[in-house]
Amino acid sequence: MATILAGGDGASTVGTPVADNANLVGWGGLTTIASPILAIRLKSQDLMDTANNLEQITTAGVQGIKHFWDNLPSKAQRLVRMKTAAVNTMAYQIDNYPGGNVVAIKKYGRPNLNGWYSQTFGGALTAITWGTQALNPAGAGGATGASNMPPGKYAILGAKVHGLTNYAVIRFQHANFGGLFPGFPVMDQSKAAARAVVGLDDIFQADGYQFAAMSDILQVPCCPTFNVTAQGTGLTIWCGDITADTPIVNLNVVKLG
Repeated sequence: MATILAGGDGASTVGTPVADNANLVGWGGLTTIASPILAIRLKSQDLMDTANNLEQITTAGVQGIKHFWDNLPSKAQRLVRMKTAAVNTMAYQIDNYPGGNVVAIKKYGRPNLNGWYSQTFGGALTAITWGTQALNPAGAGGATGASNMPPGKYAILGAKVHGLTNYAVIRFQHANFGGLFPGFPVMDQSKAAARAVVGLDDIFQADGYQFAAMSDILQVPCCPTFNVTAQGTGLTIWCGDITADTPIVNLNVVKLG
């Protein structure tokens, strides 16, 4: 795609990493269920074959979202191009940056230290536009008697997202993340129509444990850590939706201290 998703992605130029020590470890594209991806290509001067790029063609495909793992130390611009009949398409890139506030956590967390926190966005998102919602467990999901998260240090294992017609990408913002926005693509696992047109990749099968799965696959720590105080979580959830939906994000965290 040759434009930045409305709302920005932190880069000054579309498709460029936000720092020179980026390693592109994942990328993909998404469209609507009714109009599958027929071809998808990653283009970059950092690729081994800059003439032919990386291309996947599925002329009779049914998938509305495709994810690819990669290992591309990258400074140059990376563009994702897709062939589909749909009006709306989105692409994403996942970079790994050495260091930072990340840990590797076993998939199911730690005994007696795991927590799920539901947060509903305040209204329907505009299609192919970033929307934001602060994580505020006291008001999340309309739960009766809910209270703020206990202060301390947490790691995000992943998230389950409901309320989507098709697919989306989510990312997280916190002062502890050093200006980076860790995230991943998501689908609504409760929708049979969505499940029918998604490949059996770990990023989708590990629903709610995406960062933990990344740590296992890439063999580097990928679970971002953040501090919660008595004043609030300080965590903002960003969601880019292919259609106008109101996402419900069930955040899966483990308390580190």
